[in-house]
Amino acid sequence: MGAFAELRAQLAAALIALEFITPLRLRAVRTWDDRSFGRALGWYPAIGLLIGLCLTLIDSLLAELLPMSVVSAVLIAFLAVISAGLHLDGVADTADGMALQGDRAQRLGVMSAGNVGPAGVMALVIVLIVQWSALSALDGDVRTAGLVLAPALARWSVAPIVVLFPPARPRGLGYALRQGAWPLATPLSAVIAFAAAAALFGVGGLMLPLVAFAGALILSAAAARMLDGVTGDTHGAAIEIAQATTLIALVAASSEGWLEPLLFT
Repeated sequence: MGAFAELRAQLAAALIALEFITPLRLRAVRTWDDRSFGRALGWYPAIGLLIGLCLTLIDSLLAELLPMSVVSAVLIAFLAVISAGLHLDGVADTADGMALQGDRAQRLGVMSAGNVGPAGVMALVIVLIVQWSALSALDGDVRTAGLVLAPALARWSVAPIVVLFPPARPRGLGYALRQGAWPLATPLSAVIAFAAAAALFGVGGLMLPLVAFAGALILSAAAARMLDGVTGDTHGAAIEIAQATTLIALVAASSEGWLEPLLFT
């Protein structure tokens, strides 16, 4: 494929990203080839920014009506709904698979079954409590800017993971994402993520994508060691972990005065 055709295909993948990582359907339901699906990875942080803007709108509408803790719970619920529970399902399935005392095939089998076991329930509770606690601790302009940025960085964190670790299965989501990661999708996602962090928090904000990636990397490396690769479930879990670590970093940095938002002030 020529450079112009590749660029056009990358631009067209924006709709695939929107329709995959949100419940929104602007077209009839269709099946995408692996490479087209993988190209959508480049637009994940952009969709995350749109989700973040929705969070700020909800937050501003409810801030005067409800306590911060309740508003934060509503935001967590919105994040679950706007992803159709896809990433949280990944958290549960990944936890169940990694907790199993068995070989690689057995772990992958448990993850494919879709039944949530004790490890999955525990992982969901921990991830949701951490995210809710961090959101409840954020306030002021940092809260507003952080609400925009955190979903974007969480979704961006999948891109380097796709490049670093092989897919655990010969087919499936993990395999499809890897097929379209180059030459444009991975660099594009990084540009969007780092540009958004700098625009919202200045030079200091550039640490936030690294924090998000660190959270995703730890989870993905552990999963890859047990499964000989990563899957769609581990990508979903990595997004939730990256979101949690980003929110924690925002709380820590803002409390120490290390970050000041440039926008939404």
